[in-house]
Amino acid sequence: MNVFHGLVFRHTSIDGWVAHGFSRGGHESKPYSCPPPLKRWATQSTMIHRINCGRALVAVAALLLVLPGAVAWQDSPGGPFADAINAARKRVVKLYGGGFGRERGYGSGVLVSADGQIVTTLSVLLESPALRAVLADGRRFPVRIIKRDEVRQLALLQIEAYETVFDGRDGTPPLYFFELGGSDHLKTGDWLIAAANPFKVADGPEPISVAVGVLAGRADLAARRHKQDFAYEGPVLITDIIVATPGSAGGALVDAEGRFVGLIGKAVISTRTNTWMNYALPSEQIAEFVNDTGVAREPEETIEEAASGDGARPDLGIRLFDVGGRGRPAYVERVRPDSPARDADIRPNDLIILLGGESIGTCEDFYNARDRLRVGQQIEVVIKRGDELKSLELTVGERE
Repeated sequence: MNVFHGLVFRHTSIDGWVAHGFSRGGHESKPYSCPPPLKRWATQSTMIHRINCGRALVAVAALLLVLPGAVAWQDSPGGPFADAINAARKRVVKLYGGGFGRERGYGSGVLVSADGQIVTTLSVLLESPALRAVLADGRRFPVRIIKRDEVRQLALLQIEAYETVFDGRDGTPPLYFFELGGSDHLKTGDWLIAAANPFKVADGPEPISVAVGVLAGRADLAARRHKQDFAYEGPVLITDIIVATPGSAGGALVDAEGRFVGLIGKAVISTRTNTWMNYALPSEQIAEFVNDTGVAREPEETIEEAASGDGARPDLGIRLFDVGGRGRPAYVERVRPDSPARDADIRPNDLIILLGGESIGTCEDFYNARDRLRVGQQIEVVIKRGDELKSLELTVGERE
């Protein structure tokens, strides 16, 4: 579109132009044909305009190649952080599994051992029987869960493959992994690099996305997620890099030397500022989780109650159609009067899909998820009623 003395030229055919005149008040008048001189001017002007637009696009493309945010598009990044970026990309994996509602079916993880162990955050995608990891070179492997930490919201996964896949003897590259060191050397203002797969930008051998920022500080986490208090209240690294995005959780935070200093946490909202938090669990917390040979940690209140011998057992007031066999779906048979389920409007014949952030596929899944709840905890329950999905809020009761 080209403006010339109050006329706006619009190209309407291969060789035809129509000019629209405008009155003093700005209202468009009836179209009329351009005189030949103006038609030639309009054609030449448009050609120049298109050439200039092409040059502008080339200039923008060249500019994007040198911007920090565009480094994820390059196979061989340059600059002062090139080595750190390459090191991170080799050690961060893309995870794919099941998704539901607001929970995406993709995420990130970090390799922490030569035999294919991966640390990531707990999420619905891990409940998929087809859970798989994609390495930096595009190789895909099924993975299984080894253990969980309900407090830190972490999971340790194991790649299911023959050992020879990772030792390099069969001609394939060895498996790169992070050494779990410390983060104490970091000071406020130090450079940091976040490496993850937000928004599922990469799928196969494409490089994962990276972003550069600084350490803003350290603090104890006080946050909520989906209207529920977040269980972990320990130390975190706070950064100015935007990592509270779908798919980023489980990614790596590395320093300017490429050393692993933290794991990007689940997207949460600060209870202090009511804003999304960009944070990572320090590498010390990750090392403690990986090296802990005990059972999966439960929320602190449950541990203390169990130790005292008078722990309260959670109750929802739900009875399922549980007739034995494997793979029984979690259909509600009965809801007890004056129960948390009745207060939440759960009804017979409802199919339970999600309980307290955990995907429910079978009756066994429901029982296991229920037993991990805490009395008084506010949880989200997603049910299918007919053809409609409903999200309900429920307060966990105490079993008598």
